Amino acid sequence: MLTASQQVEATPSGRAPVRKRTRGASIDSDDLDADNIPEAGPSSPAPVAAAIQSTAVNGSGGVQPGPLKPVGEFMDCGQCTKRFTVTAYTKEHPSKPSTFLCVNCCYALGIDPFAKPRKTAVKKKASGKKEDRAKIIHYEERKGVLPLGDLCIQMIGKYIEDVEQLGDIGGINMDKVCKIICKGRRLTTETAPLFYAADRDSLEMYDCTNLNSDAFISMGKLCPNLISLHLHLCGQLSTEALSAWAKSLKSIKRLELYAPFLVRKEGWINFIKTAGKRLEGLLVTQSPRIDLEVVQTLAKSCPNLTELRLAEVGQLNVDCLAALRTLQKLKMLDLSSPGSTLSDEAIIGLLASSGKTIEILDLSDNPELTDLILPAIVKYCPRLHSLSLRNLVELTDEGVAAFFQSLKAQGHEGLTHIDFEKGHDLQDKALHALVDHSGKTVEKLSLLGWRGVTKETLNDLTRCSHLKEVDLGWCRDVTDFTIKDILDSCGKVQVIRVWGCNQLTDAVPRKKGVKVIGIETHTI
Repeated sequence: MLTASQQVEATPSGRAPVRKRTRGASIDSDDLDADNIPEAGPSSPAPVAAAIQSTAVNGSGGVQPGPLKPVGEFMDCGQCTKRFTVTAYTKEHPSKPSTFLCVNCCYALGIDPFAKPRKTAVKKKASGKKEDRAKIIHYEERKGVLPLGDLCIQMIGKYIEDVEQLGDIGGINMDKVCKIICKGRRLTTETAPLFYAADRDSLEMYDCTNLNSDAFISMGKLCPNLISLHLHLCGQLSTEALSAWAKSLKSIKRLELYAPFLVRKEGWINFIKTAGKRLEGLLVTQSPRIDLEVVQTLAKSCPNLTELRLAEVGQLNVDCLAALRTLQKLKMLDLSSPGSTLSDEAIIGLLASSGKTIEILDLSDNPELTDLILPAIVKYCPRLHSLSLRNLVELTDEGVAAFFQSLKAQGHEGLTHIDFEKGHDLQDKALHALVDHSGKTVEKLSLLGWRGVTKETLNDLTRCSHLKEVDLGWCRDVTDFTIKDILDSCGKVQVIRVWGCNQLTDAVPRKKGVKVIGIETHTI
């Protein structure tokens, strides 16, 4: 017998030889899945020999169904009855439930043995658990038992096609039914007459997509005493229908239309001339056919206008603004999103002649307007209480701060609605001045896009005691403590929007009756 040192010298590399294991002694899963497993040799461990013997025994009979064992344990194949090792990819037999297949039998049956297993649906936990609370996007959802009247209204809206007449259910309930069927776009030429009546003095429909020109003409004939008419998404309203309204709606004082694309200028001019001094409100959004001639006719024929909206009007320009200077009774003026941006000089000229009565002013989406219009607003609009200057990217922090300081110096009582959305250059000075002037009056405030304002200045919002809705989107320094301070100090707040405020966490404080919308961790 060789000694240990002699064995080392006997090998060419100077290392001791390693005894080679026999295949029968291997417990590798690839060996166990092989087609031919040799008989266990004398050196085979007892467990392996027992496993091979079990395979031979089970091969003569069928495999008993049973649950899938944990990964790493042995099971008998439901097809060939040979033993294999359970993995995370083990597949169930397609025709023998609760039996499972080895790799070779998966291939034989056309099953991918390494396909990712489908995740089983996780049972929803109780709503009180922390995991479920983290998935809530709107913290407060007001739910409760619906009143009997609302249940009846929902039933009517569901089966509106079968309703012959609504009867005397009141104007408020009639409006609720109209909202329900408009939401499902079921306001058609057949269902619309349910809301018509000769004694109605106001009518509001929220989705008129399916109403054709004849339906609009019938509307004017069946509701001849309308004083106020508001139609949303009235894309099929034609020139003929608007001209017919000029004859049938002899009491109309306020007309609000959203998206009357097809009405040509002849229809506008005919209606405006017929309504004349009676018309007090014309609010039009998205009309490509209104041009300078229509605006001139409006300014000449309707001197008693108190509300004027020409939003998203493609042909609105500085010449149109010059024509509007004769209107001396305007309380609401909306010239947002024109086809070509308006100039500072045109806005200043219009405000100088018509601004003394304006209470609501919207000049949004005029990107070329600058700080020059701000002193004109202070000077010519003493009754202003709502201001929207959204997407005026040329406004500066110093200019807006000086604007609110001037309002305060003149003794202006404060604004209730303020929208300076996407004022990317507006920062601490502007917000300080805004709160100093309008902190006690503002109810709706949009600071979306004020990315440079600091968390210390955002704390000034706690002085806004009447604040109901605030948009802090993309104010990067908003934290959980900012939200907590607003919730604690602003007792009337109902909605806080925080899209893009990436410092907020799942620990954002909550308060009953307040929606915090847009927390990033809730959208993942």
